Amino acid sequence: MSQGTTALAGTDADDQPPKHPRYRLRQYVTGSWVIAVVAFTIARVAVAGSTLEKYGLNIWVFGFIDLITAVPYAIGVARVVTSIIDKESGNAMKWGLVAAGSFLAPYLYVAWSGRDASFPPVVWVVLGLLILGFGTNAVLSGYRKVRSARDVSPAS
Repeated sequence: MSQGTTALAGTDADDQPPKHPRYRLRQYVTGSWVIAVVAFTIARVAVAGSTLEKYGLNIWVFGFIDLITAVPYAIGVARVVTSIIDKESGNAMKWGLVAAGSFLAPYLYVAWSGRDASFPPVVWVVLGLLILGFGTNAVLSGYRKVRSARDVSPAS
């Protein structure tokens, strides 16, 4: 510290090395994914409101749960993919649990809301198909992204 530096020297943004382009790409893709998931969530809330509100679903509670879990879901999915690409299985498992819990939370509220059988059978069938379809799509999409990233990555 004889050169007039402080204990915080080297913490300025100017002193930091530039971020790796791959890191920036991951940030961009993750941000884009979060925006897409939130937009889809808003559309899903509108559809649920127009179809399930008449059966007793509190659309405001559903919308709140759906929107607050959209961001952790999107980030969780993105981090699962990057953790698998980076061969960090512990991180992949942790983010997978975040993504799974966030994915299921709105559907669990819908199921809880219709627990007294106020929903007609078709709602239960559609709810099950949505969980199965969206869940399968998320897993397959993640698998394709991992394979694609590994195909273009230089051999380690």
